[in-house]
Amino acid sequence: MAKKSENTEIPDSKIIPFETILRCKLTAEELMARGNEMAEASAEIATLEDTIASVKKEYQAKIDAKQARINELTATIMSKSESRIIKCERSYLFNSGKVVEKRTDTGEEINVRDMRDEERQMDMGL
Repeated sequence: MAKKSENTEIPDSKIIPFETILRCKLTAEELMARGNEMAEASAEIATLEDTIASVKKEYQAKIDAKQARINELTATIMSKSESRIIKCERSYLFNSGKVVEKRTDTGEEINVRDMRDEERQMDMGL
């Protein structure tokens, strides 16, 4: 040890413990464990990617359905009308030989045509 005046000694060295990250060679077991971990992570990625694709298809189908409905509504709004099931009556007018079809909700004639031969037969109720 080096000497200092007045009998105080100065140490030749000082050791302070610390930790830092350094490269270390892996053992065979550690290499195997890392390989297994990597394989599992790869498999999980593949599963997650499949799930994403499936969910994307599901949501794209929902979007497509909504777009189809928007297209229908656009056509309805532009034409200011839509198709509906309406109760109607078909009248066989034997004197004129015509068949007249009318809406029961408005009374509007929707079709007039000539009777077919089989329609000209009157039911006698026997």
